[in-house]
Amino acid sequence: MQIHIVPVKKEETFIKELKFGQIGLLQKENQMYCYLGLGISLLSFEDIRLLGGFAWKELAKLSSDQIQIDFSSIVLQSGKLNKQEVIQCFMEGWHLAAYQFITYQKESHPLPVLQLVSEEENFENLNQIAQDKANAVHFTRDLCNEPANKLTPTVYAEKLRQEFAETDVKVEIIEDETLLEIDFPGIHAVAKGSSNPPKLVVLTLNRAEQKEKIALVGKGVTFDSGGINAKSGSDIGEMKMDMAGSAAVAGAMKLLEKSKTQVNIVAVIPMVQNLADGNAMLPSDVIRYRNGIHVEIGNTDAEGRLILADGMLYAQEVLGAKKVIDIATLTGSIGGALGLKAAGIFSNDESALWDYKQLGEDCGDYVWPLPVYEDYMLHLQTDVADVNNMSNTPYGGSIMAALFLKQFMDDTNKWVHIDMANRMTPHKIQSYYTAGASGYGVRLLYEMVLFEAKKGGI
Repeated sequence: MQIHIVPVKKEETFIKELKFGQIGLLQKENQMYCYLGLGISLLSFEDIRLLGGFAWKELAKLSSDQIQIDFSSIVLQSGKLNKQEVIQCFMEGWHLAAYQFITYQKESHPLPVLQLVSEEENFENLNQIAQDKANAVHFTRDLCNEPANKLTPTVYAEKLRQEFAETDVKVEIIEDETLLEIDFPGIHAVAKGSSNPPKLVVLTLNRAEQKEKIALVGKGVTFDSGGINAKSGSDIGEMKMDMAGSAAVAGAMKLLEKSKTQVNIVAVIPMVQNLADGNAMLPSDVIRYRNGIHVEIGNTDAEGRLILADGMLYAQEVLGAKKVIDIATLTGSIGGALGLKAAGIFSNDESALWDYKQLGEDCGDYVWPLPVYEDYMLHLQTDVADVNNMSNTPYGGSIMAALFLKQFMDDTNKWVHIDMANRMTPHKIQSYYTAGASGYGVRLLYEMVLFEAKKGGI
């Protein structure tokens, strides 16, 4: 049986009740027609991806040798978007919807493989680009969905070594006592309470050595119990995804490598477990970073910023990065501020924040700009050290965390911080979003790197 996808506006079909993303099926002889509602408003990039996901999920219920689509209706309703953009976005949603995590299910039911064909010029190339993007997001989803006992820092580091073997990405793993010897006090402090040793993975992709180096720094806490300041609540199992920022970095590096992008980029991924045993760091402990700043531990559950500080300093002072983008599941406060659709984005160069917001809207990884108020430093004061890792007020927690991280940036370097604690899982499970990890950040980081690289003349 052949299936034909027919995208239609309400007024163009006898199935007039179809709304955006709704599906209507009609069989004529040996042909199945899948009517895909477009709604009545102009379509955005993300709308088109969602349509691709809706179509895949419906057609996955059927069996067919071939699925054909005519993109003309979608193109007509996409305003200024050209046909190539429409095709690529639709196929991206199509491939993203074809994800499941069934590694540990004895009675698993793998999803069908559906082949969508089109007579459009350059379809196969556009489809491959979309598939590469989806594969990078799926890689990130897989990492985040792994149980905590299956993805320790050691296993995680080895997975990245294997993933980037025989690619242009160079992998370096710094481990164990070496982390303390060469000055990674935050990583060492957080990891002390776990029997699983910490790792620091450095991924280097240098295809434009003459350009300023961009660093991606991702929080890799493979499980966060809160340490001595233990978490409570029924959803603590989701803390296996407290490494989602680092997984986004890894996925972005995979996509940058696959796309043959000409960049000079390094990814710094500190990996730890934050647990509590007799050796664990304690509230009131003080640690000294390589830039001379002493930090008092006010709360052991504010551990992400401690390891990110290490990564940011290493990226600048040792690896020579002039632009640093960090991404982390950093604060619960970000969800209270923004809800579940958009991550928070901060920078010491606020002029670019609205550009990043537009990039997020275009790629589907939404962000919303937030400020970094210097006078909030009074809430991070301590009588013992230079700065506390925890604010003394319950308000503005995401801003306080960003302000803490800013203390570890050279004033002459550009810094962007993404707090995605509210986006590690989908804000709604529909279309190309599935249960489990969202894969958030891969596409955003990819587009941000291209944006920054282009400003640098690439």
